[in-house]
Amino acid sequence: MWDTREINIGGVIIPTRVFSAPMAGISNIAIRLQAKEHGAGLVYTEMVSAEAVIRNNIKSLKIMAISPDEHPVALQLFGHNPDALAEASAIAGKEADIIDINFGCPAKTVVNSGNGSALMKSPELIREIVSKSVKIAQCPITAKIRSGWDKDSINAIEIAKIIEDCGASAVAIHPRTRSQGFAGMSDWSIIAEVKNNVSIPVIGNGDIY
Repeated sequence: MWDTREINIGGVIIPTRVFSAPMAGISNIAIRLQAKEHGAGLVYTEMVSAEAVIRNNIKSLKIMAISPDEHPVALQLFGHNPDALAEASAIAGKEADIIDINFGCPAKTVVNSGNGSALMKSPELIREIVSKSVKIAQCPITAKIRSGWDKDSINAIEIAKIIEDCGASAVAIHPRTRSQGFAGMSDWSIIAEVKNNVSIPVIGNGDIY
């Protein structure tokens, strides 16, 4: 049974508490509109490079395209340069209802460039990124994280608190480490622990069917 209660994320009213997660190569306009038709309260664009946004990259601009029929919609950005992410948030926030910053992608091409879940190892850089983006964006900022880099560095609570302290409106957590990738099972107890330690909305992700 879906949770049909609405929820307020930074002033954006989401009509239900079931969201359609961002998936690279999948979450295009057609899929997002289908998700909306079937009751998704919030849909996300595919992940877009902040550096590409500020350089008006044609491919990225196509990924960023939003239909009037899919609001509320979140646009997900990735990167590790605080100034670039803040500028991209300001640009993308003119069309999207929410900007979501990705600190959770485990893909090698993303992580090896210092992006995605590589940032779980740099709490102070996350602090700078979120702080600057919140100050300049014209819409709420949220963030996506993992439970940690590996089993010996589970730091989701610490990172979630930083994200909240910097003024973000919600945090989503995939409770696997970067080292796990998508193997094994999500540890949903970590979602509960994060929820018990922050007051902003917490979005659970991973092994949900």
